[in-house]
Amino acid sequence: MGADMNGLGELLARVWEGKKVYRETFAMIEEDGACSAPFLYRPETVLKIESYDGTQAYELGGDCVVKDGRLALAEGSRIPHTGWDTFYHPTEEEARRELESRTEALGFGPVATTDGRFLNLSAIGNPSYITRWQLAVTYETNEVWTGPRPESAEKKLPRFFGKALSGEPVTIVLYGDSISCGCDSSGLYGLPPGQPIWPKLLEESLKAYYKGPVRLVNTSVGGQDSDWAIRSAMERACAYEPDLVILGFGMNDRCSGQEYLEKTRRLRGSIRSSCPDAEYVLMATTLPNELTATAPFWFQAHQGDQAEALWQLEEEGTAVADVQNVQRALMKRKRYFDITGNMLNHPNDYLARIQGQVLDTLLKPGE
Repeated sequence: MGADMNGLGELLARVWEGKKVYRETFAMIEEDGACSAPFLYRPETVLKIESYDGTQAYELGGDCVVKDGRLALAEGSRIPHTGWDTFYHPTEEEARRELESRTEALGFGPVATTDGRFLNLSAIGNPSYITRWQLAVTYETNEVWTGPRPESAEKKLPRFFGKALSGEPVTIVLYGDSISCGCDSSGLYGLPPGQPIWPKLLEESLKAYYKGPVRLVNTSVGGQDSDWAIRSAMERACAYEPDLVILGFGMNDRCSGQEYLEKTRRLRGSIRSSCPDAEYVLMATTLPNELTATAPFWFQAHQGDQAEALWQLEEEGTAVADVQNVQRALMKRKRYFDITGNMLNHPNDYLARIQGQVLDTLLKPGE
């Protein structure tokens, strides 16, 4: 046990451990004649600056500089950058024209923002629309993380850990929405750099760590909410006789935190009725673009209340994976456009990796 995955160790290196930060993403968006993006940590040594897709390398000094905790473009830089108008429409009419020009209909839109504009939806299903403007920077830091630190769930999940640590076969069912499907990791779309979806990173990490067979079955379906999850629990969770069920709904639940708590309680109960020995991880998944807290779609609604709701359900046999609180700590410095793959509600490679890191920490023994 404990062997690192060949080539994947950096992907699951905990962002909260600092030291070496791997491929942190920066959206290069010009504003008021300048273009810069914030670091998560104060950089001590910048090791590599590359395009999001990994096909282009850039030079510190020639292409960009570090200034006041930000990565700023230098004069004459080769780094692609754009303005905020790339991501917004000024009028509803323009937003509707964009939707009409799509090859495949979205089934929703236009999406108004809280500042009176309309979100450009071109990145939906096409993350390169935004990631082409993102850099990936690897650097070293001496700064220490001050946010929450996820911990092992060994004490909360005694049956799962008992079997896994003794080398017995374990079956994990991941049951969630599009975030658990892996949207918007580059590997899902066959785009460079081809980062595997976070559930695959998690599965490979657990297989490398535990002596016995680890099976992860991903039954997630994009666009679904907790009501659908309750109705579909027998087919998509119980049928696999899981030792552990990771529940990843919430992004599409527009209900209050209290109502979400009750729905999650019912969902867990519906699985327990057929799988009494299964244990649970309840994920408070990544947060959407806060500018989309608008009628009629409410992409940003009460998702921010879900972590607190889920902690009320923690008990022996149930642990909470609080990705939201890690993201909140991250966004005290980073912007949403630095870490999104579709500008609406999906993480890019960097934030998706962090979700995998939280789950990987929970499902291994503490140090």
